[in-house]
Amino acid sequence: MAIGSSLFLEDTISRTIGAIYDAAVTPERWPDALRHLRDAFGTGSTAYVMHNADRSRVVRFAAEDDPEGHRANVETLLRGSIVYTQGSKGHAGQIIRASEVVPDKTFHRSRMYQEYWRPRDLAHGLRLTIAIGGGTHHAINLIRTKSGIMFEERDIALARILMPQLQRAVELRRRLSDIDVLAGAALTALDVLRHAILLLDQNGRVLHANASGETLLRAADGLGAREGLLHARTPAATSQLHAVLGRAAGSGGAPARGGAARLPRGQGRQLALLAIPFQRDAAWSLSLRPAILVCVTDPDAASRLPVRQLAELFGLTAAEGALAADLLAGKEPREIADASGRSINTVRTHLAKLMAKTNVNRQSDLMRLLARLPPLAVTDPD
Repeated sequence: MAIGSSLFLEDTISRTIGAIYDAAVTPERWPDALRHLRDAFGTGSTAYVMHNADRSRVVRFAAEDDPEGHRANVETLLRGSIVYTQGSKGHAGQIIRASEVVPDKTFHRSRMYQEYWRPRDLAHGLRLTIAIGGGTHHAINLIRTKSGIMFEERDIALARILMPQLQRAVELRRRLSDIDVLAGAALTALDVLRHAILLLDQNGRVLHANASGETLLRAADGLGAREGLLHARTPAATSQLHAVLGRAAGSGGAPARGGAARLPRGQGRQLALLAIPFQRDAAWSLSLRPAILVCVTDPDAASRLPVRQLAELFGLTAAEGALAADLLAGKEPREIADASGRSINTVRTHLAKLMAKTNVNRQSDLMRLLARLPPLAVTDPD
């Protein structure tokens, strides 16, 4: 019987640890991990609680059904809980009975006990403080009903076995979250660029395209993609393109090096393509590993900045912002006046105000200033 009990406990621990790491990778699976903990400890309420330093933000996952309204109410109770306001502060790795955090007589007068514990006939609690740091507190709260026994030394021993796994899981989630934030910020930054940016794998397949890149590939005017592989307008241009990409990927064991190519488009126009080796080491990743960063521009396209952003940068009126955008697009004052139906004197007056607000003395200096601004994608409806 003892052997069977031991094997059952080992299987329970193994399954619980597996569920904990599943939850670390996919937080939505925390309720499943908590159900394993509930079964292992025989609890009536089992929850994973995260909160910031002042408890203004509390997030709770529970083993039991936790509708949004119910969870919000419990999170409100947790923010003002006597356990935090009057109880011992605890430390990372601490495993402690609820009665040792706050005396029962004190806790029984609290709102948390009256509104949550008592209606559910809860009586015995065990808190596992997983991590404290970086402005965040992580803990598992295990609570048994009055019909259950108090937490004993064997429960503490089981919690000690699981604590290192819980701590590693929280650290894994933190690192994955940091990566998600950085990746999201990087992709957002790529999407605001006017240049088409493509990330390719070592075989030249497109892993990601920013918004301008997707537009370019859909148009397939000079550069397109078939089954993820880039192709140019003509077979000769495609061969040149693949040769440049091969050098950037370090094909054949040669050192990876950047390269450039001009790709023909319709109506005698061309695209300029720059292929850069992607140097960030990601040897642990066996798939979706970027090897080449490709930047594609249209030298024939007139440069243009969003009018609203120009106005915000320099405190311009709408008319002055529109003038700045037209000048950067290569238009002359007389051409701008004719196209807008305004007199040349009006355009020159706007130009003088524009130069004063941008602190330049010559139109050539104004053009240099505007050309050096970040190449943001045009999002204004103008």
